[in-house]
Order: sequence, then structure tokens, then C-alpha cells
Amino acid sequence: MSRARRLPVALAALLAAALLLAPALPGCSSGQKKKSQFGEAGKMLRDQRITRAKLEELSNAFADRYFTLMLSASEKVMRDNPDISQRRIMNGLRLLGVSSMYDMATSPDTLTQLVDQLVVVTLQNYFWVDSGRSQAIWGNRAQPLVENLRKAREDIWQIAAKVFTDEQLEELDLLIATWWSRRGGTEFVAYVRFSEVASAKGGEILNTVRDGGGLLEPLDRVTDVAEDTRLSVERTFFWAKRVPLFANWQADALMYDILIAPEVQKSLGNYDKVAGTFATMPERVEKIVSRLDDIPNTARSVTDTVFSRALMLGGALFAGLFILIWWRGRNK
Repeated sequence: MSRARRLPVALAALLAAALLLAPALPGCSSGQKKKSQFGEAGKMLRDQRITRAKLEELSNAFADRYFTLMLSASEKVMRDNPDISQRRIMNGLRLLGVSSMYDMATSPDTLTQLVDQLVVVTLQNYFWVDSGRSQAIWGNRAQPLVENLRKAREDIWQIAAKVFTDEQLEELDLLIATWWSRRGGTEFVAYVRFSEVASAKGGEILNTVRDGGGLLEPLDRVTDVAEDTRLSVERTFFWAKRVPLFANWQADALMYDILIAPEVQKSLGNYDKVAGTFATMPERVEKIVSRLDDIPNTARSVTDTVFSRALMLGGALFAGLFILIWWRGRNK
């Protein structure tokens, strides 16, 4: 074959190879397809955005839900539980948890409310559930607490999924787990806040979400002033209505602190002894009365015995005297 005829064939082969490799090259048809998919995803995010007012409602509703879960679990753990120490720990757990949850639900920033609740519930599960500490303290009684804390964790992460993207949720989860592995171990996790857990990366996530980089509607700095005033008033009423729900738990905590003191325990031990003495008092009185009833019978029996023996002795003396007189008279 001549060189003139080989050139078109070579060009045709190069053209065919170029067509085969074209889909794998960046910026070609596959890249355009990805760009189209990203655009559809962005539209989906805009359709799913949640408003600040809606997020406030979800945060308040979760606080009430948490109160219900803790109330139910604590009543089952404490009911008919003879161990004062176990009842005291459970009462302290529910008091700290619920008061902290309502405190977070009434904080000024709505997004901070959510991440604070997320941190506290997740850390509570680390400390009380995942570690097995609940079972170590309450045994089989701990099961309602374990189940309800898990439900609370599922609920708060579902709410967070309405605000953060999947990537942001993974980063938040990693931040919390990292903090726990380094500084965890305290039972007072109810008052740990996101600002303590989050690094600079955590602050960037919140700023990104506030600016529209998540599923929360971007905040309008101008109109938010009036919204903040309205929400502040609502939060005040929300807190005032909820405080009576757990105020009696504070009184219970004081009572348990008093009962657990060594001096009080010693006094209670002495009281039990005195109470035991008083409990047996009727039986003792009954025994004394029965013995008193037996005294006349005993006295009568003794009198009869003495009298009969005196008669016998008198008869013997009289007989002896008679024999003596008779014997003297005979010998004269």
C-alpha cells in the first residue's frame, strides 16, 4: 500500500480512538452530567429549607419530649426501689437533664439551641448507655432509662437532619466523639455546650448554615431584630410554664442529700432500733399482764402449801406434847 493511501487510514484510526476516549476526559460529557445533577440537588435543598421559626418550634417540642422520656424512665427506676442511693442518683440525673434541656431551648440563638441539645443528648448516651454505667448502678431497673435515652438521641439527630447536610452531620458527630474521647468521663454532661465541644471547624459549620450553606433559611440581619424580640418574649413564657413541672425534683434532691449523710444514716439506724423496741412493746406488756394475772394463783398456791404444812407441824407438836404428858403421868 502506498504512503498516499496509508495517511487517510491512519487519520481514521486516530479519529476513532479520540471518540472512544472522549467520555473519560474531564470537562466532557460526564462532567456536564455531574454539573446537571448538582444543579438538581441544589434545587432539592432549596425546596427542603426550614425556617427559623419552625426550628424554634422543633427545639421546644424536643425539650418537652425529653421531659416526658425522663419522667417515664425515672418513675420506673425509682418506684418501690428500697435503695436511697439509687433513687438519689436517678433524681439528680433527671433534674440536671430536664433543667438543662429547657435552659437550652430558651437560649437566644435558635441554631445554638439545636446543637447544644444535640451535644448533651449524645454525651448522655455515651456516659449512661454506651458505657453500661446505667446497668452497673440500677441493674435490670435501668432498661427504661436506656431505651428512653436512645429514643431521645434518635429524635434530636432527626431534627438536626432537617438543618444540616449529611456531610455536616458527619463532621458534628466526629467533633462530639473526639471531645468525648479526650475529655469525657464526667457525669455532668447535661451542662456541656457546643461551644466547649466544637473546634474552629464547628464554628465554621454553624456560620455556613447561617449563611445558607445548609438546610436552614439564610438569616436576614435586618428583619431578625424584630424576630429576636418576639422569640425572647415567647421563650420567657415557655420557661415560666415548664419550671413547675420539675420544681419538686429539686426538693427531692435536697431530701436525698440529707438522707444520704452519714449522721442521718446513723440516726435512722438508731430510729430503727427504737421503732423496733416500740413495735415489740405490746407483746412485752401482754407478757407482763399475763404474769400479773398468774400472781394471785401463785400466792394462793403458796398459802395453801404453807397452811397445810403448818397444820401438819401443829398436829405433830400436839401429838408429841400429849404423848409426853401421858408418859410423865404414868411414871409417877
